Amino acid sequence: MTKVKYLVAFALIMLLCVNAAGASKTDIQMKLWNRWTHETCDGEVQENQFSLARGYFRINHYFTDDIKGRFNVDIFSDDDANDGAGLKLKYAYLDFKNLLPIQDSKLTVGLLKTYFGTIYSWSYPTVAKDPSDMYDICSSTDYGFAVSGDMPSKLGEYNLAMYNGEGYKKTGGEVNKHPAFVGNARFNFMKNITVGGSAYLANKVGTSEPYDEKQAFAGMGHFTFGPVDVLAEYITHNYTDNNKSSTDITSSGFMVMPVIELTPYLELVLRYDQWDPNTDADDDKRNLMVGGVNFKISEASKGVMLQLNYENHSYESDSSEDTNKIVAQLRWAFSTPKL
Repeated sequence: MTKVKYLVAFALIMLLCVNAAGASKTDIQMKLWNRWTHETCDGEVQENQFSLARGYFRINHYFTDDIKGRFNVDIFSDDDANDGAGLKLKYAYLDFKNLLPIQDSKLTVGLLKTYFGTIYSWSYPTVAKDPSDMYDICSSTDYGFAVSGDMPSKLGEYNLAMYNGEGYKKTGGEVNKHPAFVGNARFNFMKNITVGGSAYLANKVGTSEPYDEKQAFAGMGHFTFGPVDVLAEYITHNYTDNNKSSTDITSSGFMVMPVIELTPYLELVLRYDQWDPNTDADDDKRNLMVGGVNFKISEASKGVMLQLNYENHSYESDSSEDTNKIVAQLRWAFSTPKL
């Protein structure tokens, strides 16, 4: 019952905040993902359930044209099944435009996106997560600050950030005293080609920490050719593993994902990942193959969408059995006008 009480209290506080900001520019948004998952391994059913995979409740407040705030919680079906509901803070930041003496720049402070690889612009064309999230390279959001902006002549964009390094689920005593640093850049070539790269550097001192040093690098490409949209990413990840006598471990892998627009309402999505968790070890690679469709039931892409995905997870090691998963997800979103 404790989580239910927190949810009720949170809803009441949000209503009070919105009423107090009635004379300001404020809007409320909701995003919800109702999901059915059916997973089998070696012919045996491993999972068969309906759930609320995500329920975003978001408040955007516009103080001025140059100052904007965003507060976002993630409400979801509770894995512990104690009272059926889980709650996480996902975003809580302020954007300051034109504050720094850098043209077309923005300062973001708070719980914000992690500007690494493709994770910060990932819009879930597949139900499966972004590679950086799926293979535990970094969290999708983290506490810290970032300086972002457009390059001269609209050549591209850049992001420079400093974070706790622990992601949005850990605070207080779980945060190491050494922050993580991230640099990211994307370059636009014509209207249909974007390439970019990111670096993530972090230290954690002490044998109780899972690693001493961590470096991750990502390269990405986004190409559009008529109705075909292709996103590709390569990631390498190196860290010192304190759980294995301070062994240096290097992981690497890639993703290729073409999305084909069949009609304005229907997309065919294909995806292939290969991930090697330890390049010095044999027979430990894993593969992901996804085939699916995205059907926009309403004309607005942020309205109502049905996603149908088939996922095959295969492993190089003979000790790991392949799994097959069918996922149906109904995504729906709505928002209020700015008040």
